[in-house]
Amino acid sequence: MSALVIGIDPGLSGAIAVLSEIGDVEYLDDLPIVRDRRLSWIDGAALQSLLMDTLAGRPARAVVERVGAMPGQGVVSSFTFGLALGSVLAVLQARHIPIELVPAAVWKGALGLGRDKKGSLDKARLLYPRADLDLAKHHGRAEALLLAHFDRCRGSGG
Repeated sequence: MSALVIGIDPGLSGAIAVLSEIGDVEYLDDLPIVRDRRLSWIDGAALQSLLMDTLAGRPARAVVERVGAMPGQGVVSSFTFGLALGSVLAVLQARHIPIELVPAAVWKGALGLGRDKKGSLDKARLLYPRADLDLAKHHGRAEALLLAHFDRCRGSGG
């Protein structure tokens, strides 16, 4: 049975994309965020609600970028990023959605992309011209969409 594909670029500037069984964009937006003074994290309740509404009981799988602390990244920044990733994974697990973590080098390499976020935006705009990717700050949306696209192409052999 075919399933929806959820692509998630984790982090506070991250996003979520859902592709239908035939590859149409069913949902694309920034991840919902909660802010409390200097601490921010993914709004798990809002993420769960949007997944329930978008999936509507249909089977789905999730592809999430495998991320970790980077050299030179501060402790607060690393903690915030880990908190965001953990929130995303917890919601997916609570919804019983299978998760695959894929390193950026793997999915970007398969799509002929480098580290440049503009390259991801350009590729996503080319593949999905009607997607809401109008602004430079939509690089998270582009990467979430491309993660889902990567999974669909890999699954179909092309």
